[in-house]
Amino acid sequence: MGIELISLLTLVVAIFIGFKRGVNTGLVSIAFAFLLGFFVYEPLASNPDTMVALSSAPAKAATLIKGWPSSLFFMLLGMTLLFSIARANRTLELLARKAAYLSNGNKKLLPIIFFILATVLAAVGPGNIAVCALVLPIAMAVAHEEKISPLLMAGVTIAGSNAGGLSPIAPTGIIAVNLASAIGYDVGTHVFIQMVIAQVIIAAVLYIGLGGYKLKKDADAKAVKPAKFNTHQMMTIAVIGAVVLSIVFAKWNIGFAAFVGSFVLLFMKVADEKQSIAGIPWSTLILVCGVGVLVNVIKIAGGIDLLTDTLSVFMNQQTSGAIITIIAGLMSSVSSASGVVMPTLIPTVPGLVENLGIDGKTLITAVVLGSHFVTNSPISTLGALAMASADEEIDKTKFFNQLMILGFGGVVFGAILVFVGIVG
Repeated sequence: MGIELISLLTLVVAIFIGFKRGVNTGLVSIAFAFLLGFFVYEPLASNPDTMVALSSAPAKAATLIKGWPSSLFFMLLGMTLLFSIARANRTLELLARKAAYLSNGNKKLLPIIFFILATVLAAVGPGNIAVCALVLPIAMAVAHEEKISPLLMAGVTIAGSNAGGLSPIAPTGIIAVNLASAIGYDVGTHVFIQMVIAQVIIAAVLYIGLGGYKLKKDADAKAVKPAKFNTHQMMTIAVIGAVVLSIVFAKWNIGFAAFVGSFVLLFMKVADEKQSIAGIPWSTLILVCGVGVLVNVIKIAGGIDLLTDTLSVFMNQQTSGAIITIIAGLMSSVSSASGVVMPTLIPTVPGLVENLGIDGKTLITAVVLGSHFVTNSPISTLGALAMASADEEIDKTKFFNQLMILGFGGVVFGAILVFVGIVG
């Protein structure tokens, strides 16, 4: 068994341990990268004619450390801190409640409102997981109160968060852009638009299939009007708006713009600093960057080339996009889309393009979309959040099964969209 295959199996084992034992896969990956590094060699910096193991004392772990994506970590940390402040002072929660209030008793508008709300919120910076953590509890409460299908409300909210979550300034979008840029592709806007199209189609199918258009207006409904934004919340909205504008129009570095915005807000005491810093999704950052360390070693060992050659055997120009979509979806069902699936599969694109003569941008899009089509599954983060947010009165076993069907059915549906060329 060659080191190429062993390196790939190391990633599989890391994912399995992370999933089975509940240990952050990023931490497992860092440990495995170090162990694998004793069997992967590189030229010694001071004497290129001498080969040394990556983890040996002479190598000083320099190559291992370079696998930590510092630029990506900096951008993610800045953006997640900024929106952690907005969560800590309840700005995002109040935005969600105000959006729900806009329906004015017209129930058929509520799923549409929550889809749009999740899309917009995720697109301006927090990303899909943060938005679902915030909006899903409200959406599921509204579903219970208004007697709307919980599966419909969960599905459209998750679809909206995924649609917005791939914007070039949202955490997952940043990851996709950086991974694609590393192999020579500029796909930020393209992937974002394709994700929006795909998720709008999915939301529309759910809306029609689960009877959203049949919901009636409640003439007697008297929704409680949400409170007005306080001074701290208005300042938060203003600063976030300024950060987004500086990134989009002034082309400021995403990480620095977010850190400056965070500094301004914390300097003005709009939220508790300790709570805001504690609210940063540290486990996600470790996951994304830790897997990056292992994938870098796997690449040096030749594992990515082996994976590319193996995938090429099962693909041709017509089926490549659909097959990659399904592979990404199945991988994402037991691991992180942004932390595992995209860092593993996107680096295979140049080799697949060379072997099969297919469009690299389409393959990257298929990887990104496929890894997010399964997120309704209750064993995925967003599906689990939907389960946790559901009202205690609903049949949790039935809801679990419905989400499972929705998640894996979404992968098949997504692959069809890619195969016929609607997205990609």
